[in-house]
Amino acid sequence: MIEVHLLRYALAAAESGSFSQAADRFGIKQSTLSKRIHYLEDRLGFALFRRSSRGVVPTDPGIGILRKARQIVEDIDALDQDCFAIARGTAGVLRFGFHGSLGSGDLSAVVRDFRAALPGVELAARERSRTRLLRALERDQLDFAVVSGQAQRPGIVSLSFWSEPVVIGLARSDPLCARDPLYWTDLRGMTFVISKVDPGPFLNDLVASRLSGPGFGPSVRVQDVRRENLFTFAGNGSVVVTTGVAREDEALVLRPVHDAFGATHLEQAIHWRRDNDSAALRRFLEMLAHRYGRPLPS
Repeated sequence: MIEVHLLRYALAAAESGSFSQAADRFGIKQSTLSKRIHYLEDRLGFALFRRSSRGVVPTDPGIGILRKARQIVEDIDALDQDCFAIARGTAGVLRFGFHGSLGSGDLSAVVRDFRAALPGVELAARERSRTRLLRALERDQLDFAVVSGQAQRPGIVSLSFWSEPVVIGLARSDPLCARDPLYWTDLRGMTFVISKVDPGPFLNDLVASRLSGPGFGPSVRVQDVRRENLFTFAGNGSVVVTTGVAREDEALVLRPVHDAFGATHLEQAIHWRRDNDSAALRRFLEMLAHRYGRPLPS
């Protein structure tokens, strides 16, 4: 195997036409560089240079070898730069999963900012259920996942940075549209339509916690559709409960719902493996910590 530094010596000599100038470039003695190139020529079995008092010029076979050597050295330098960038977190791939929408909200804004700050990092997104995302995280198929609630799984770190407002979808003809603000207590007696898809189970628990009492609880219907498709079911005594949606139309009104402490929100958390040493993940988490003013766990 030919050492790369020998190729660098030969290329420097060819470019300068002088062993002396090539040696100066590397900060070594001319005799040292000359011996190294002689050693390289012995390894190759032919002379790379014709020597004279005016300097050195490549031989005919030397021209072809030096052309290949230049490509090898350039590829190695590029590889070195790529590895350095990956180690710094400015290149590579960041794999993340989510449930919900990337069209708006905090996650959308964070992803846009990260892409603008580190365009060399490729983002690979996966939209799945909460259970499947956490399983993929445990199997090291994702670098992080954004889902509702805490993971509470061995080796997984969870940290909340933002929450999404809980909104009620009302038929535009519903008298409740005139309530501002709209409280949970205003919704007693209504049927709540919730998606089976995440974060539906969390919203189901949320409705129950706000409106259950001794001997009674709210009426909930679970539909096995994405939350964007729930709104057909609003009206005739039914309201839709969801998060992360900001779409209204001629038949639908969206209202944040309040309790005595203000608007109700559903916590969103970032989950990642404690043993993940991805520099790109570290950059992403550091950006989140700076953006939201929250320290990362040690």
